[in-house]
Amino acid sequence: MRSNRNALALGLVVYLAFFQIVGVSTAQAEDDSANQSLQTASQYYLERGTESKLMMKVNVWGAVQQPGSQYVPDGTDLISVLSAAGGPVEGAKLDKVRLLRNFNGEKQNRVINLSRCLKNGEVGTLPEIKPGDTIIIPKSKVSFGKVLGVVYHVAVIASVVKLMTD
Repeated sequence: MRSNRNALALGLVVYLAFFQIVGVSTAQAEDDSANQSLQTASQYYLERGTESKLMMKVNVWGAVQQPGSQYVPDGTDLISVLSAAGGPVEGAKLDKVRLLRNFNGEKQNRVINLSRCLKNGEVGTLPEIKPGDTIIIPKSKVSFGKVLGVVYHVAVIASVVKLMTD
């Protein structure tokens, strides 16, 4: 029984060593595009827990509740990534969402009108999010809350001036 276990263990070691050697020689023969694929694959992570999920890191910048790096499951759509970042803040310009991607050494910059997609129910037309993507949500310089605050302060000042002059 013990010799069967030793033989099985030895066979497993030889098997793994063979595929390691083949893998190394194959990896050495690959061209730059295959190396790019390997770099892309290294941007995925495995989530620990009862159910393993393949996770990817994306960056969310700008007008969201929790900007920064987000780890989301592979296949996550743009709306879910923004939800993972806490959702947009007041004044977020969802009609000018930018998606930055480095694809095979070429930088891509895409502007997405998320407002229109949500309004018209065109969620299926949103691009697939890839590992390493950066999503930028610009913020409007003027929001309803800011305008209302300014109007409030002007009204208070006008009331004080009126009281002082009467």
